Amino acid sequence: MGRALGRRAAVAGHEVLFGSRRPSLARDAAQEAGAFAGAGTYAEAFAHGDLALLALRWPHAVRAVAAAGPGTGRILLDATNPSTPDGLALVLGHHTSGAEEIARSAPSARVVKAFNHVYAEVVEDPGAFGDGRPAVFFAGDDAAADAVAGRFIESLGFEPVFAGPLSVARYLEPLAQLAVALVEGQGHPPAGVAFGLMRAAAPARETA
Repeated sequence: MGRALGRRAAVAGHEVLFGSRRPSLARDAAQEAGAFAGAGTYAEAFAHGDLALLALRWPHAVRAVAAAGPGTGRILLDATNPSTPDGLALVLGHHTSGAEEIARSAPSARVVKAFNHVYAEVVEDPGAFGDGRPAVFFAGDDAAADAVAGRFIESLGFEPVFAGPLSVARYLEPLAQLAVALVEGQGHPPAGVAFGLMRAAAPARETA
């Protein structure tokens, strides 16, 4: 997922820095992404650009945030899900979320939940759904950080849909499990599963 989002961001014209505890993995990802991408450590990636994106398996995500440093004032997009090792269930829910645990691990950062319910295959080609854009629901507690996240989401070809405070991640993470159930349980192709928000047309105003 991290590679897919990094590649998509580079294609959209963003400067990208991939971070990894294994330098070779970061270099490989940067090479795939092209001229707008570089490679570094977790700390270097966390400090790079306008925002950082966390896309690791749970619980590696919490350890990576701790290794990246305090990230004071940084915007951190959390694309993780607190899943079991097989990815078929969540280990957190109802009273907290993975995003809230990430925020506790990085209390100086501004955490925004985003992209956790989108398959990497959809990130590669969000335009495959015709006239409709897949939605990326996102949630956070900092209005300025939420605004930056929304603009970034839109720049990648998705419809940004703000869902509320970071605690709403308690609903967004199970939404990702619905996508898993559709793909793993019902055989839908990952590239063909995305969520959207339908809005009713406003009623026509009567004229005198």
